[in-house]
Amino acid sequence: MKRRLCALAAVLVLVMTMTAHAAPARTPRPNGSLTFNGTTATCSTTLSDYGKELDVELQLWQGSTLVASWPASGTSKVSVEGTCQVTKGQTYSLVVTGTAGSSDFSITLATKTC
Repeated sequence: MKRRLCALAAVLVLVMTMTAHAAPARTPRPNGSLTFNGTTATCSTTLSDYGKELDVELQLWQGSTLVASWPASGTSKVSVEGTCQVTKGQTYSLVVTGTAGSSDFSITLATKTC
């Protein structure tokens, strides 16, 4: 009986001294695409982060110039799509920025030449 009590006490001491670690904040991973049809760019993204309030903006950049943007918001999942006129031969970057819960993010989804 004494051995069992000592073993139980040892297990309790080990359990009580373990430290809990918070899960690191994670950045949502959006899916997105940038396609060209002549001089029309089609931009889209879907962002999921279960249970979080999502405020996002899909942006199309040509160098350091913002060409167009499309905002959206929702809970857990948001989809955004838009089109705009672009110039052949120019390189464009599709970026999604925003917040998921209380975490800010900015992710480049694609860079392509029209």
